[in-house]
Amino acid sequence: MDSKHYYNPDGEEILDEKLYGGAPTGFVDFNRSKYRWDSTIYDLMNANTWFPSEVNTSAEKKNFEALTDNEQAIYKMTFAQLSFNDSAQEEYLSDFRRLANNRLVKAVLSLQIMQEVNHSKSYATLLDACGNSEEVFNLYKHDEVLNRKNRRIAEQFARYIDGGSADKMLLSAMASVNLEGIYFLLGFSYIYALGDKVPGARDMIKFIARDELNTHLPLFVNIFKTLRKENDIGTATIDAVYEMIRDAVEIELDYGKYLLKRYPIMGLTEELMEKTVYNYANDRLNRIGLDPVFPDSSTTYLQKLVTKHLEMNEIRGNFFESNISNYAKSSINLDDF
Repeated sequence: MDSKHYYNPDGEEILDEKLYGGAPTGFVDFNRSKYRWDSTIYDLMNANTWFPSEVNTSAEKKNFEALTDNEQAIYKMTFAQLSFNDSAQEEYLSDFRRLANNRLVKAVLSLQIMQEVNHSKSYATLLDACGNSEEVFNLYKHDEVLNRKNRRIAEQFARYIDGGSADKMLLSAMASVNLEGIYFLLGFSYIYALGDKVPGARDMIKFIARDELNTHLPLFVNIFKTLRKENDIGTATIDAVYEMIRDAVEIELDYGKYLLKRYPIMGLTEELMEKTVYNYANDRLNRIGLDPVFPDSSTTYLQKLVTKHLEMNEIRGNFFESNISNYAKSSINLDDF
């Protein structure tokens, strides 16, 4: 075993550790951060740790059974896909972490891995309460469109994870920007669209969405921007980034339109889905420092639903059970480094 991966007294100084390449000493020092964003995101993730047991799912089965057939199908197909996203992300993060040189960034990735596992646990808790866990987790075996979306997401993750260059690491990071910033969003909005009909699912998704959009997405936005700043990234690599996000938009709309056509529910249209996904994709490009390429429109109803449930410091509790959950807010813009 090569011990230099664990302790290297002749390694580079902590403040000199870049994201890609190098020989770190092996220390994680939160008092000396090369990047302003890494320790801030870690603290925000840590402050907002939550557990599925905090969400009341006691009435989920009764509420689910009161949904229409189409609403029940949307519910099941949404959680079937979201649960795959988090499962794939947890495994991917373990591999991506090996590509990173900076030890403090590795520490933040370790905390995100824990949170992704927590999300997987939340799906299991919710669907067990609903009484359809085995059915939902096995839907990929019976629905080819769901299976195709999962396969295509997995292929994006696998394409560049072998590392070997800063360009490959940047493209691998882009796969996570797509996951956190595009593949979850229509699913979140479907559950919010069901509203108070399934409060257990709604509240569980609130916590998951806040993790993904308030810390996980900013983490990979900053990883992407830092890799680009510290390395001479080629034009062909940036072209590949655009290709990846175009693929992500196609993947998300392919699944969304399929669900809508097969299980139409009130208020959702193909045009609404397209505008929503295009707006999200343009925002993600802006945040990583690239020019938007998709048709732009005003903020959609589905975007507003997601944003509404991202509001910070929402207090949940009751007189008999003091279970108050405040979602902490960072005092800085996590994308402004």
